[in-house]
Amino acid sequence: MILTFGKELILVALAGTIAVMGLGFIIPLFPIYVAQKGANNFQLGLIVSGFTISQFLVQPFFGGLSDRFGRKLLMVGGLACYGLVASLYVLADTLSHVFLIRLLHGLGAGMIWPALAAFIIDQAPRQRRGETMGFLSSMEMFGFAVGPLLGGALYSLGGMNLPFFGCSILAFLAAGLIWRMIQEKTFAPRSVGVRFLERYGFASLRLPDIRLLCLIGLGEAFVWGMIMTLLPVMASGMGVPPGKIGWLFSAYFIVFIFLQWPMGRWSDRHGRKIPILVGMSIYASAVFLLSLGGSLLYFLLVLAVAGAGLGTYSPSVRVAVADLSSEKVRGASMGIFFTTRMLGFFLGPNLGGMMADRFGTGFPFLAGAAALGMGIWASSRLSARLSQYSVPIHPG
Repeated sequence: MILTFGKELILVALAGTIAVMGLGFIIPLFPIYVAQKGANNFQLGLIVSGFTISQFLVQPFFGGLSDRFGRKLLMVGGLACYGLVASLYVLADTLSHVFLIRLLHGLGAGMIWPALAAFIIDQAPRQRRGETMGFLSSMEMFGFAVGPLLGGALYSLGGMNLPFFGCSILAFLAAGLIWRMIQEKTFAPRSVGVRFLERYGFASLRLPDIRLLCLIGLGEAFVWGMIMTLLPVMASGMGVPPGKIGWLFSAYFIVFIFLQWPMGRWSDRHGRKIPILVGMSIYASAVFLLSLGGSLLYFLLVLAVAGAGLGTYSPSVRVAVADLSSEKVRGASMGIFFTTRMLGFFLGPNLGGMMADRFGTGFPFLAGAAALGMGIWASSRLSARLSQYSVPIHPG
């Protein structure tokens, strides 16, 4: 039976979709924009990862604040910041300006995503969290799938400024939607009286399964950071036109979308561990194939396989973190998980850029496949209870 989603859950998922659609305008074109300002591969990696540096630092604290003061406040504030900063890229004259704006952009993102994910889990029946998270991810990835195509069209119409303005407008639209349409119930602070390390999610790292899930997220994000940064440059160097690079990301996101909901439902019935392990294995194979390079069609097919791997893995890993977390610090625990992913997003572009400068653009993807091998090992080490239908909540 298909889960009947509540109005507020659908509206928040829609707001997240609108926001990531705007980000999708930028993702495939941003590395080219930075390279046109004179950046080498290392500088490109550093600037792209600036988004993740600030997001990495603030997510546990903003997640904890959402536990205390409500999800809506953090979602609206983060989206407003996100929209304002996106419009500043058009004013950047130097690489240092771009890097500073990138840091501020990550600050807004760090406010949004832990609160949004925790809001969705708060609304979901426990026995259908995977299905609900799959629905959220499908909605978000629809935005990512459409965003690169629209971003390429905007770029063709008016250069790089139009995608930036489009990202800004959509973020403000998402903020207004949540502000006007979401009536969060009188919020009883969950984390009052909770010690600092637990209030901001750090105590959850005492659980072996949480540590393994964070390690898996680290490896996956490390690779995605490299793909986001280096694939546009690599594909462009192999003759793929800039206006068609968005097709590659759309192939990834379309397959990802179609797998999210069914794989989330499957994990509700059969456990989280198997989808995580299978998804990581598929993703590792696709990343190895990316290292070989090829034509536009080759890249489209390989990115579609990568999307299948991440679509299998994604809903289960996030819900597993929620399953293992106490309700009163759920936002903080989600913040810790997203923070470890941000560390991967930071390391991927920077290490990938250095490896590309030294060994060529294909070599970082070989290193990425090895990093995903670490994730496969961690997946195999997850405890048996994550293979069961119902996972006991950590009492916190």
